[in-house]
Amino acid sequence: MCDAIVAGLPGWFGDPQGISDCAAAVRAHDGLVAIDDGQLVGFLTWEPRDPGAAEITWMAVRADTRRRGAGALLVAALVDRLRARGATRLDVKTLSSRDPYPPYAETRAFYRANGFVEVAELDIWGPENPAVLLSRPL
Repeated sequence: MCDAIVAGLPGWFGDPQGISDCAAAVRAHDGLVAIDDGQLVGFLTWEPRDPGAAEITWMAVRADTRRRGAGALLVAALVDRLRARGATRLDVKTLSSRDPYPPYAETRAFYRANGFVEVAELDIWGPENPAVLLSRPL
């Protein structure tokens, strides 16, 4: 089901390696799902990082249900879960504003609206995919 959500978001998931990496994470990482009216509408995966921190590794909400709160609920549920475990920070990496691709401007705006701030520009995915690290305290 998560694979179908990814397939329905070609603006965000157009890279075959990224699609494959996401599919592997959905099957191996801790995760949460959003269900609406009995149907899967979104998911996120995460991994623990340094002591007290975790990172969202993948997140997607079905195209026809975006902007209805499922993504914010997923982040809030993860924050609650991590706080209960004593974590103090949640991170996420996404495409940097150095690449003006519009879908990822929406992604960065979503994370900022959910309490994340841009911490560092990263060159981890090659020059064609500049990254930014966003973080929020828990």
